[in-house]
Amino acid sequence: MRRIGVLGALVALGALASGCGSGDDPPAGAKVLSFELTDAGCVPHSASAPAGPITFEAKNEGSSAVTEIEVMEGDSILGEKENLSAGLSGSFTLTLDAGEYTVYCPGGSNERGTLTVSGETDQPTAASDEAVVADYRRYLKQNVNELLSKTKAFVAALDAGEAAKAKALYSVARAPYERIEPVAEQFGELDPDIDARANDVPPAKFIGFHRIEKALWAEGGSPSALRAMRPVDHQLLEDIEALGYRVTTLYLLPPQIANGANELLSEVSSSKITGEEERYSHTDLVDFEANVEGAEEAFETVEPLLHDRSLADEVEQHFEDVEAALRPYRRGEGFVPYTALSRSDIRKLAQEIDALAEELSQVPAQIVGGSS
Repeated sequence: MRRIGVLGALVALGALASGCGSGDDPPAGAKVLSFELTDAGCVPHSASAPAGPITFEAKNEGSSAVTEIEVMEGDSILGEKENLSAGLSGSFTLTLDAGEYTVYCPGGSNERGTLTVSGETDQPTAASDEAVVADYRRYLKQNVNELLSKTKAFVAALDAGEAAKAKALYSVARAPYERIEPVAEQFGELDPDIDARANDVPPAKFIGFHRIEKALWAEGGSPSALRAMRPVDHQLLEDIEALGYRVTTLYLLPPQIANGANELLSEVSSSKITGEEERYSHTDLVDFEANVEGAEEAFETVEPLLHDRSLADEVEQHFEDVEAALRPYRRGEGFVPYTALSRSDIRKLAQEIDALAEELSQVPAQIVGGSS
């Protein structure tokens, strides 16, 4: 990609903003567990805590192999902190019931550790929490249904050999996925099967949206190229149908929803800002807008549980600022190609997204504190 070389400074700026955390104290009553990210994985390798709110603090003193910590239950990611390159630290808070969980630090020689949670939480789920989760679940279902419907139209164009139509439908089909991406990432193999980039997986496992994107733009979208994609595009439909089923059974808590909003913006500011996601089609701004929309919906869903109205007002203002920063690049129902933006344009957009991500990163801990 021709813009990757000139954007190194912006990547560093994004990683700094998303990796430092909010700097706030953990919520009152939360157990704090501290981990160091090393080439061997997370240290300590096993930990224990009482049921209830738990704040996970992670610091990377110098590992290049491990830059992420996740807490998982089975194949589902309950919470995570990504992009913690050497010298950075971050935290997130979850409310966990008694049970055994996995602390996963991908890339290490000993990636998976054990977290044992015992006892009973004295923080029963409040009716307001249940309403928040129900509202967000409706949003998830709406977007999964839209994702399936629009992907069917996209695949139909591919099967008919209509490359121009498929190109027009590509980003339209992807937008619902980008709105709910943190939830999709909780289902193990489904996220890479649907959304992996070429450098994320071995060549034999490069399937999903971005493999089709490559066929349409980098490989010319010829009839033979599209015929070769038929197993890929039909697998994509099957994976999205599976995602739709699993979303309806997903266990959610308000802090997870708030963490998901933060993850959407952190990923934009730390990696997507380089243009690496849509490297063939350059439809990155459609992804950015969908990520912002998904983060805003998640925030608005949990906002009734946030007692700090000044923080809520600041987050809302930053959402407006990001939307205003995207507006000049809108063309009709879409956007200009990402390659049309200058370095100055991208820097300004990165700064607005970073400012929003920084404010949004303070919300999950306050949601835990407020709903406890």
